[in-house]
Amino acid sequence: MNELGGGNVEFINIPYSTPNHINEADLYYNRKDIKYVRDGFSINRKGYLHMCHFMSNFYGYPETKFEEFDMAMSVDDESTFTKEMDYDPFEIMKNREEHIGALICGQRLKNGSPHQGHRDTRVGLWEFTKNFLIENNIKPKNEILKEALNSKNGEEKMHYFPWADSYIIKLEIFESEIWKKWSKAFNDYGGIYKYRWGDNEINSLFALMIEENGIYNLKTVEDGYHNQGGSRHIQDVAPSIKNTEI
Repeated sequence: MNELGGGNVEFINIPYSTPNHINEADLYYNRKDIKYVRDGFSINRKGYLHMCHFMSNFYGYPETKFEEFDMAMSVDDESTFTKEMDYDPFEIMKNREEHIGALICGQRLKNGSPHQGHRDTRVGLWEFTKNFLIENNIKPKNEILKEALNSKNGEEKMHYFPWADSYIIKLEIFESEIWKKWSKAFNDYGGIYKYRWGDNEINSLFALMIEENGIYNLKTVEDGYHNQGGSRHIQDVAPSIKNTEI
């Protein structure tokens, strides 16, 4: 265990493997009909799928200790903090009703519209979410999700949802029955490995299911403390997994 910035940092090796119920041919990097895949998502990026799986299932994940804490923060690896924050986002969230607070919460649009990369990493996500809510008789508490469910173009509306990118989560939500049903459903379906669904989408959609106010925007980016793309120029330095057969 090393000390960094006045606190303890522990690096933990975690296990990973492709779920047995997903065929190799169905993995995202083999879907050449998707532009995002053709443009550069090869088998060498398989580690990204494992990362999305971990980040969507980190509570209770083997070798981790999240159950020992009340809250956890996820920070995107291509982002960076630009200056010392003069407030504690954990303290803010502790006194909020919402269970998820985002360092930036927005629609992630480009020139007012979702870009192709967003569409290509959300294939099947709307139909899956809609069927999950119907089959489990779940009435979402947030009006944005309600409106999309009652719309003929709900899939298009989904791309304009507020998405949490780098966030704080009150871990008690992972003990709820609705989360257990949601996580079992998306893991059984295999959307993370088949279509590169990200934890941002999975957790943001869950927040819209259970929270009347949705996701709380901490405005850390807007206030100049955090840059979501600040480390993007070095993101390719990160190595992939050694064995893509796993």
